[in-house]
Amino acid sequence: MNTPQVIINGVMHRENTASLRIDDLSIVRGYGIFDFLKTVDNHPVFLEDNLDRFFHSADQMDLTVPFSRQEIREQIHMLMQANTIPNSGIKILLTGGYSPDGYTIIAPNLIITQSHLERNVASEKRGVRLVTFPYHRAFGTVKSIDYVMGIKALKKAKEAGADDVVYTQDDLISECPRANIFFVDKNGTLLTPNDDVLAGITRKHILTIAKNICPVEARDITLTDMQNAKEAFITSTTKNITPVTAIDNINYGPGAGPLTRKLQESLEELIFKNYGIFPPID
Repeated sequence: MNTPQVIINGVMHRENTASLRIDDLSIVRGYGIFDFLKTVDNHPVFLEDNLDRFFHSADQMDLTVPFSRQEIREQIHMLMQANTIPNSGIKILLTGGYSPDGYTIIAPNLIITQSHLERNVASEKRGVRLVTFPYHRAFGTVKSIDYVMGIKALKKAKEAGADDVVYTQDDLISECPRANIFFVDKNGTLLTPNDDVLAGITRKHILTIAKNICPVEARDITLTDMQNAKEAFITSTTKNITPVTAIDNINYGPGAGPLTRKLQESLEELIFKNYGIFPPID
């Protein structure tokens, strides 16, 4: 297999020779932001939404993006042509940059990488188990590179026989480390946390799709809402819509519930209509 190419500050490098200096703030302080999108049949999916969020995160973290939106688009397409990976994940990463005192932001570095990514249909059918974990991200609306707590929490989830965690604080549900979360209440209303959570791209499109299917409420979601729900699922670029079968000792049933399945089908139709090949779950 050929070594993938990456782009650092507009210049292409082989992945196995690409490097940053050790005084970059992403290394010495863990300071930086990123965004992640997928390609389906060589089409970047929801690219403009990801660029919107990327520039928002950079602004919130006082990071100057060294290239225009159009230049980043061009670099992404240049990388896709070089790597020829039809179904992939593309990461756009903006570091704090090389800092003379290990603390001051000077000139951020922009890195774009691409790797093979296939849809995990089995997980989307089977579902995942979660456990609650008391935590709330410091910058909830920013896609930061800080995943310290998410990595530590995953160990706790595995010890409990679960696949991942969902963050809770003060009786409220927020999100998973790498996904947004939704619930379906007893009346068939779709619920999702609204404040101080990451603006997931898949979440955004699910909220739009769902308005033509069922009542939707984006608001504070309590532990009581979680306990009384009849369905639950998580959403992300890589997970699409993946059912949640249980949280702690609360069981939602095997696989996808009726509304979850309907939304899965609607998301598949949306991606297929706009971007080409996207095989359905069944």
